[in-house]
Parts: sequence; C-alpha cells; structure tokens
Amino acid sequence: MSRNITEAAPVLQLDRRELLKVGAGAMVAAGLGAGGAGAQESAQGEGIHPAGSMRVPGEIAPFTGPGYRYPGKRLGFNGPMDDTTAKIVKFVHDFKPSDVTPSAKRHFDKTMIDSLSAIISGFELEEPRLAAQMAKMCPAGELKCTVLGYGVSTTPELATFANGSLIRETDYNDTEYGGSHNSILIPAALSIGEAFHRSGAEVMAAIVIAYELFGVPSGGEAVVSCMAAAKLMDLDEDRLANALSIALTPHVALNKGVGAMSMWKNLRSAEATKCGVWAALLARQGMTGPPQPYEGRGGLWSTQRGNISGMGREFTLPIRQDTLGIEGNWFKRRPAEASSQGILYIMKDIRAWVKPEEVASIHFDTSYGVWEEICDAPKWDPRNRQTADHSLPYIIARALIDGDIYIDSYEEAKFMDPLARDLMNKTTIGPVNGWIGLGMGRMTITKKSGETKVFDTYDGNRQLQDSTYPQMTDDEMRNKLTRVCAYQKVSTVQRDEAFKVWGDLASVKDFADAMKLMANFGQPKAL
Repeated sequence: MSRNITEAAPVLQLDRRELLKVGAGAMVAAGLGAGGAGAQESAQGEGIHPAGSMRVPGEIAPFTGPGYRYPGKRLGFNGPMDDTTAKIVKFVHDFKPSDVTPSAKRHFDKTMIDSLSAIISGFELEEPRLAAQMAKMCPAGELKCTVLGYGVSTTPELATFANGSLIRETDYNDTEYGGSHNSILIPAALSIGEAFHRSGAEVMAAIVIAYELFGVPSGGEAVVSCMAAAKLMDLDEDRLANALSIALTPHVALNKGVGAMSMWKNLRSAEATKCGVWAALLARQGMTGPPQPYEGRGGLWSTQRGNISGMGREFTLPIRQDTLGIEGNWFKRRPAEASSQGILYIMKDIRAWVKPEEVASIHFDTSYGVWEEICDAPKWDPRNRQTADHSLPYIIARALIDGDIYIDSYEEAKFMDPLARDLMNKTTIGPVNGWIGLGMGRMTITKKSGETKVFDTYDGNRQLQDSTYPQMTDDEMRNKLTRVCAYQKVSTVQRDEAFKVWGDLASVKDFADAMKLMANFGQPKAL
C-alpha cells in the first residue's frame, strides 16, 4: 500500500528561542524553510527520506535542506545574538557615566575605599606573592598595567590576576545578601582603565555596570569583569557580544571546594576576572565567539541542571528604577567569612558576660547554607590560613580569646593554639529548618557554673544587614583603611593621598595616575 507523496509529515512547532538553538535554515522539513515538509518528500516510495534513510510513516522526521539565508551583518559573518546577550550588551553599550546617580556615586566611593583596604590587607601573603612573581615573568608590552604594591609592570590579564588575588586574599572585601564578593571584578577595570588611560568617571561607570550585571543571570565573574573591561575599550555591540561569549563559554567555574580549603579559594575569582579581561582583548582585535551562548543549543540555559526549557529567568537592566546594584553591597568590619560578621559584631557583649576559661559549651544555630560551607568536619581542625578563615568554630574561639579577628588571626600559631582548640572542642553548630539568608545565628553559651545565655544576630527577618549589623559609616571606612595601612607599614602621607584620590575617582582625569599612586607601598620582600 503506497502513500501520496505530497502528504506532509507532522510539523514541529518551534518558537523563536527554539529556532535559535537549531538554526533557521535547518528546519525546512518542519515547515519553517522554503517549500515546507511536503516539498522535500521523495518520490522513491513510502517512508523513504530524501537522503535515503528509512523512517516510520507519519512520524516527526525533520531534515535539513536549502532555504537558509544569512540574516545578519555581524563581524566575521557570525550568527545572530540570542535574547540574553542582546539585552546585556545593549545595556553595557548605552550606559554612560552620567547615568550613575548621586546615591550610586556615594556608594561607589565607599566601595573603592573598602576595596583599597582589602587590597592592602592581602599584601605579602603567599598567594599574592605567587601571582606577582608570575606577572614579573611577563613584562608589559604595548598595554602597560601595574601590580599594586609590588610596582611590577605587566600585561592586562596578569595584572588583573595579581590584583585580584590581593583584593580577595583576606576575605576583607565587600559582599551582598547572596554571598557574592562583587568587588572581585574591580581589578579588571583597574587594569584596562590604566592601560587605555581612561578617566576615573569612565572607570566608575564600568564598575557600576558590572555590579548591576551581578544581579542578573549573566553567567558569573568572567562575564561581568569582561563587560567592565570591554566597556572601557569602547567596543561596539557586536564586539561586546563576542567578548561576552568568549568569556562565558569556556569559563563556567566549579565550586571553590568544600572541607579543607586550598589556595584556589582566594584565586578562583582572580582567574575568572583575568579570563574576562582576556576575552575583551580578543574581541577588540576581532575574535568572534559562539553567537548564542545562553539560549543556543548547548548554551548556558540548556546545560543547567533541571532546566528543561533551555531558558533563563527574565530580567531587565537596570534591575530597579530607583537604585543601582552597587548600592546593595555591604562592607565587612573584620577580615572573616561573611556569615561570621554578625556574631563578631556583638562579640564585645558576649565577652562581657563570659571569659574563655569559663565556657562549658557553645552551640550555634544557623542556616543550612552557612552550616554546610563553614561548619563541616575539616573546619574543626584547620591546618592552613584558607581553612581557618572559613571555619566558624575557629573564628568564634579566636574572637572569644582575643576580643577581635584581624589579619594575623589566621597565623599557624593562632589556629593551632591549644586554648582555641579547647574552645572549638566545646562547640557544636547546626542548621535550623527554614532559616535562609546570610549571617543569621543564635549562640547559646553555657558556663561551667551552669549559667546559660543566648545571643542573637538577627531580627525577625533573619537578615544580617539590619539592626544587628548596620552599614559602616564614613568614619568606619576611613578607620578601616587607617588600620590596615598601619598594619602593612604604608606611610601616613601615602595613605591620606590614597584616601583623597580613591575616595573620589570620578574626578581623576587619567586613571593611570591613580594606579601610579599605589604602585608601590609597604615593605615587600624581593620577589
């Protein structure tokens, strides 16, 4: 029994996003190309595909054929952007320094002072020294960038990596409710702002852009740092899209690790930011990247676990009309993991009630996410700096003993201190069902006398940045920089000039001058 050869196979119904995944011209058999499915049938007999392969009559059987015509005018005849890419690059391209509101400008100024404090605090520790040594091996070429503190002139990507290691080393940089340390992107803007002699206002706009992108599903650190760098290179939307894709597609990072921590805990962000700068430089030279890194076949959305639709969540840029993303970050008073900041903030009250030698037991209730990251088994026996500053039991013990946590709290003599180990052995920590967010906790301390007292670090909303942990004032920001400069032997003259310049970068005409100011500081050993 034969079938009429003009009978069309069932048509696949695809929307625009699905079409992007497959390629418009490839779907002629689905009725989406010239002639439709019926025009492609063969007269060789029932069930015979034009290419000669067999199929069951009536089944959906798409095939490829003529009909596609290149739809765009992109560099290198690259394919059309997907929706997410187009939305991001348009925002980046159109954003201007004048779009930074006075409120956002004030928060940017505080962010840069805070970031400078974090950079100086990490000076001369092991990872930044290794990164500076790597940068020294590769002297600067046409584009000259500075490794802060060490005065090394190197390439943009290696300067970004070295300065990124400084800003993240001591866990003293800013954070937000989701736990991201958004200032990790800043070294990308520092490097490109210096290399291309951009104004401080242009650097400010690039950093504000990147903070905004942290709030949308853009793909992480490599992408946001890439967009900051590419903005400072003044790339058009086509090259911006290529830079984004080159940054995203090879650099979807894995977790920093659990349990005992390695050096990579502090360097993974520096690596991502370095790759973002490299992607922007490649795109500037004309390199093209996969055109649909989000919604295309094999793109980010289709590879995310549990994402059947292959689509990301909808978003707008800017995210809110009344505030910019940079206004949502907050600053640390102490160099320690973000979730410990609340309990450290009230440590003075705790120590007024109990002395370390009086403690019989400590129990700390917190959220599952906090418990999972900084309270798992290896955190009761930290053997390196990286594990110690992510060990809540150690941070609590050290703060009870010293009254504070600072850069030197993570030296081996301190995390191996028998008194600290004794307090850690009296400590238990557990998650509370339904608690979410960053930094909430309830500490119950029992004295050897039998007295018990509870200390809370959250209000009814169980959030860290609220009445239990207010934003740092301008005076606190200055004191933070003052203390870290004294610790790292930065002169008061250099410190005061840095506070003046880095606290108002929008007034700097050539950003290279701001970098030159901090090219050398402290008393580093020879690399």
